[in-house]
Amino acid sequence: MRAFDGMQLGSVELFCKAAELASFSAAAESLGLTPASVSRSIKRLEERLGVRLFARSTRNVRLTVEGELYWQQCRQALEQISEAERVIAGHQKVPSGTLRISVGTLYANYRLLPLLKQFTAAYPDIELEMSLSNRVVDIIDEGYDLAIRIGTPQDSRLIAYKLE
Repeated sequence: MRAFDGMQLGSVELFCKAAELASFSAAAESLGLTPASVSRSIKRLEERLGVRLFARSTRNVRLTVEGELYWQQCRQALEQISEAERVIAGHQKVPSGTLRISVGTLYANYRLLPLLKQFTAAYPDIELEMSLSNRVVDIIDEGYDLAIRIGTPQDSRLIAYKLE
């Protein structure tokens, strides 16, 4: 597997923007660069690959056959990288899935249940599974995502946050 440095990946991103806009100048403007820097970057990329990616004239640029193939692959790869970063960073567009919560009955009745309507309106794609019980659950073994309890957790594997 070939490793890419930041400069090479940046050149690929510049290439994709120029291909998308069919213009080095438009790509430069949209990215806050000079047309000359975009042109140099694409030229280095072409030299590294050993193919012409764009057919250039004084009035316009267009992708070559090789450039079109490279653009399709690179665009898809950049989209996958972007999606991987969104998933890892937790920046999904809409939170979704099942959230399993264990909460004591007193806290649930007086503090949590009155907020449920607001929560479900804000996050309609989250399915809540709540266990209302004063029994101390084993969060990990019983598959809970979180538990709300009074006091300090006995299990050292857990991370506790003060709510109120």
